[in-house]
Amino acid sequence: MEVRAVKSDGYDRDLFAQILAREPAVAEAKERAARLLPQPEALLHDLFAVLFKLNVEVRDATEVAPSALINRRLVQAVQEGPGIEVLRARTALDEHRSAAALVALTHRVLDALTRESRVVASELMAAAEAAQAEEGLDEKKKTLQALEDLGEAAPFDPEDREKLQGALRREVEEGERALEQKQRKLRQIADDLPLAMDNDISGTVERMPDQMDGVDQQLTNLGLGAGGEGRVSVDKRLELGERLARSKKLQLLARLTGAFREVAFEARRKRVARAPQELHEIKAGAELNRLLPSELLGLSKRRRALHLDFLRRLTEGELLQYDLHAPAARGPMVVCVDGSGSMQGSKEIWAKAVALTLMEVARRERRRCLAVVFSGTEALFEVELLGQGRRGKGRMRVLDESVLRFAEHFPGGGTNFEAPLRRALAAVAEGAYRRGDIVFITDGEASVSDPLVADIKAAKKKHRFAIRSIEVDVAHSQSATLERFSDEVRKISDLTADSLADLFAAV
Repeated sequence: MEVRAVKSDGYDRDLFAQILAREPAVAEAKERAARLLPQPEALLHDLFAVLFKLNVEVRDATEVAPSALINRRLVQAVQEGPGIEVLRARTALDEHRSAAALVALTHRVLDALTRESRVVASELMAAAEAAQAEEGLDEKKKTLQALEDLGEAAPFDPEDREKLQGALRREVEEGERALEQKQRKLRQIADDLPLAMDNDISGTVERMPDQMDGVDQQLTNLGLGAGGEGRVSVDKRLELGERLARSKKLQLLARLTGAFREVAFEARRKRVARAPQELHEIKAGAELNRLLPSELLGLSKRRRALHLDFLRRLTEGELLQYDLHAPAARGPMVVCVDGSGSMQGSKEIWAKAVALTLMEVARRERRRCLAVVFSGTEALFEVELLGQGRRGKGRMRVLDESVLRFAEHFPGGGTNFEAPLRRALAAVAEGAYRRGDIVFITDGEASVSDPLVADIKAAKKKHRFAIRSIEVDVAHSQSATLERFSDEVRKISDLTADSLADLFAAV
């Protein structure tokens, strides 16, 4: 008899074994199941198969080992729920999403089993005793088979060998009869599990697709896991999801950042499509849209010799054409975000949503992004949001922990513009952020000294960078100070979809 209630092939079993070996969260779910049921690995295998396989076939109860009949009952409750096909549409043939869903599903199935004493200790003991009996019976069957295979070569007197084989056959027959009784008892136990358990499991299955989509969308909005070395691990994904679920601030930030990202990406696409190009030189080539007007005379077939010469030079890439160069790629970003007490609440969410949207723009354009959170007397909180992509190529990758630390950090207190502006100036003057631009996000309630303004003007002239300020003018705010050192000041209250697009396109 099989301990796995769902039929599977070697590929499914190998894949599950790999996931169990590499994902601590799956192993922890198995450990919890082991405290209740005698076949914990088989239960997780069956639930994984339900999520992953295209065609799921549950074995008849008579084909399943007695110790796994409660497992089978739980799998049935999952498989027969009205929401399973919606869930499977998100997990089938996707090992990463199946593994992530497996962890949550296992815990909730075990919760449903144990809630309100739906299964009692004596019933679990009966399943454990059945597992021990199955193991003992398997050993006796293997020994009997080995004796029969050896035949005359067995190291026994023929008469003794026959007696031993006869005794083993009787023990096997007795064990099979005892297991049949245990199977009937455990099948009854499984059948008697209350309908309320099925309803709990069905409700879990129905809610999981929306929960998975919600977590996926929030992770995407915040940029978490983007640009990494392959898929986010199950453990990491679950950790990020739980962190989001516990934090109302992160949820609000994810929602607003998601809205900003859509505007930003559309704006960047339009900017790239309409990017101006400058004439660099005239060179040989074969691009028809860049040919000099004099070369276009060769398109006419009336002058056969000229036309043939045109075709020859076109084939050999020797036609005269303009060499147009687009402006050089933009440099890194240094984003300074006000974390003073006056920014608490919706102001902070707006500011950090803009910052994380800029981070995603930087990631896609392979630009570094430094975030600086400032307040009054508190030391600056500084964190690099992006790291090098795989082998230093492709898009930058989001440093998930750094992004979450930035999103959650809020020092409060007073406001001091001097320290963050000095730090930003130093960053764009040399090192990894040289020739970058500065984005300064605040409610504007602070002052700057004349020497600092003079230093900013001198640094701009020398290093050719811009400071774009965004005034979060919700409730009290002022822009007079920002106008002293900024190339451009925009107010949150004035940001329509178009002006917001202009902001993200300009940076």
